[in-house]
Parts: sequence; structure tokens; C-alpha cells
Amino acid sequence: MKKVYQRIIDPGKGDCMQAAMASLFDDEYENVPSFIEYDNFYELWNQYLESKGYIGKGIFHNKNWNILLNPTYECWNEHRFYQKALINHANIEKVEGVNSLFYCTVLSPKYFKWDNISFQCHAVLCDKNFNIVHDPNKEYEGIKSYPLSSILDYSGIISIHNFVKIK
Repeated sequence: MKKVYQRIIDPGKGDCMQAAMASLFDDEYENVPSFIEYDNFYELWNQYLESKGYIGKGIFHNKNWNILLNPTYECWNEHRFYQKALINHANIEKVEGVNSLFYCTVLSPKYFKWDNISFQCHAVLCDKNFNIVHDPNKEYEGIKSYPLSSILDYSGIISIHNFVKIK
């Protein structure tokens, strides 16, 4: 993995996705689309994945994050989660990732606020043990933890993208 760092650090307009994807695929920053410039970037995202020989096969979600987003739901209902889509050791062991690394999101240490959830996410890379192995924001080198990581577990990761090699 080549560590590529983001060049734009701005809430809701940063390029951490672009830098994280470049790092994950050992690519140059300039070769990765600037996803943040598009309202619906998924088509571009999928095209880039395919150019690297991968496809997206779902997202693993942090159960604790979903409960925090809907804390009163369990007052009247039993929480039911699709177990195969949850972040946990059993599920992550079943997937390969890209050289055993994964694109994932955490809460932004700099911009997370409860009243502004749309700008909360920050792209990083993790390994199969949920260790953050690269944060594309140079300011976060040496960071001890991400927001709410003691509550969320899994190093504060809120989602992990499952990329599968095209056969």
C-alpha cells in the first residue's frame, strides 16, 4: 500500500475518498476520480473499481452506530440486524479485501458534530483486525482514537466496503 494523502481538507468537500482509494489500489492520486465533485458518484466509483479488477459487494455496518442514530427505536421495537452485513470478526474473515485491506469510514475527528451528521464521515483504510492502517489526512498521524470509538468498538469504524476481485 502506497500512502496517499488528501489535498483538500474541508467539511463535506474534502478528498479523503480519493486519497484512500489511491492508497488502497497503489494508484496515483491523479488517476483516481474526484468523487466529491459528483452528487451521485456511485457510477464513477464502480467504474474505477472495475478498472482495478474489483466490484463492490456490499457494506458491513456498525450495529452500535445504527443504534446511536435511532436510540429510541429499541424502546418500542426489538432491534433486528442482518447479521451477515454487520462489522464483526466472523464476517470480515469471510472476505479478502484488497490485499487484506479495506476502505472504511470513521467519524471525522475534526468535523463530527451531532447536529451536522451529513459531514461526519472520513475515509480511512483498515486491516482484518479493524486497525486503522492509513488515514489520508496528514493532520491525523498518530491519532489515538476516532470519535465515539469506545462506544462503537472496532476502532470507531462505522462502515466497511467489501470489494471483491473480478474473476
